[in-house]
Amino acid sequence: DDAVNSKIVTENVASVLVNKINRLQEETKTMLMVASCLGANFRKSAVVEVMKNISQAEMRGSMRSSSTESLLSSDHLSDSFTGRAYETSTSIEEFEEEGLCEVDNEECRFMHDQIQSAAFELINPEQRDSFRGRIGSILLRSLSPEELEASLFEVVGLLNCAASNATDEE
Repeated sequence: DDAVNSKIVTENVASVLVNKINRLQEETKTMLMVASCLGANFRKSAVVEVMKNISQAEMRGSMRSSSTESLLSSDHLSDSFTGRAYETSTSIEEFEEEGLCEVDNEECRFMHDQIQSAAFELINPEQRDSFRGRIGSILLRSLSPEELEASLFEVVGLLNCAASNATDEE
C-alpha cells in the first residue's frame, strides 16, 4: 500500500513539474532543455554558449510535439538565437523565481533531480542522443581551454551520446 501511494505521489510531482515548466516562457523552456543535458549542476556560460550556437530549427526538431506546437506558434522567436543578442538574464531569473534552479553567480543547480528530469522530458526521445551530441560539439568548439578542462568529463559524455547513437544505427 505504501509503495502504491509513493508511486502516485511521485507521478503527481512529475505532473506538477511538467505543468509548471510548460507555463514558462519559450526561451526559458529551451534553456532548461539545454541545462538538463548538462547535469544537475551547470554553468550559465555553457548554456549561453549553446543557445548562441544552436538554431531555432534544431531546437524545434529536438522538442516533443506538444512543446513544438507552442514553439511554432510563437512569433517572438527568431529562426536562430545567433542572429540577435540572446537575453539570458530573464530566463535565468525565471529559473530562480519559479524555484527550479539555484543560481550563485556563474554556477547553477537544479533544486531537485525531478526538475532536471522534467526538463529533459521536453526533448523528443528519438532526438535525445543527437541533441546531447550537438551540445557537446558546440561546447568543444566554443569553450576556452580552461573552461573545457573544467568541463571535460561532461563534454566527452555528451559527445559519447552521439557516438553511441551512430553505432546503434549501423
